[in-house]
Amino acid sequence: MSMAPIEAVQLAEILGEFADLVGGQRDLSDPAVARLTPSAYPDDADAADEFAAATRDELLDRRSADTATVRAALEPLRSEFADLTEEQAFAEHDLAIEASDVDAWLRTLTAVRLVVATRLGIVDDEHHDPEDRRFHVYDWLGYRLELLIEAADESLD
Repeated sequence: MSMAPIEAVQLAEILGEFADLVGGQRDLSDPAVARLTPSAYPDDADAADEFAAATRDELLDRRSADTATVRAALEPLRSEFADLTEEQAFAEHDLAIEASDVDAWLRTLTAVRLVVATRLGIVDDEHHDPEDRRFHVYDWLGYRLELLIEAADESLD
């Protein structure tokens, strides 16, 4: 897969915010955290609370570990960014993603996209306004997911 260094920097910044959300002091009342830990029993509040209490920390810890994996893969592009010309910063570079890390990338980009959707109030396509600039990050994450899936599929061929 390829990515421009400026994209790597932007994604790393977004992932830093995401890492804060899923790591350390988690605000369980945050709708984004709730979206990342969906209810297993939507019709039974007590069972849903019990299930969430038993699984939430493990799920969010895995999301945190996955995020660290993605951030580490972005580091080579990110670290060279300050020394690049504008043209170089926008040029696509190969981004090495180990086959064993593809699932972490997929889970992380999907989770970040869910958080962005929650923050923007996107619940379906009707709530998505492509003319509103705030939605560009949401669309860009979807684009990156699509490219990652295509790259993963090509590696299986």
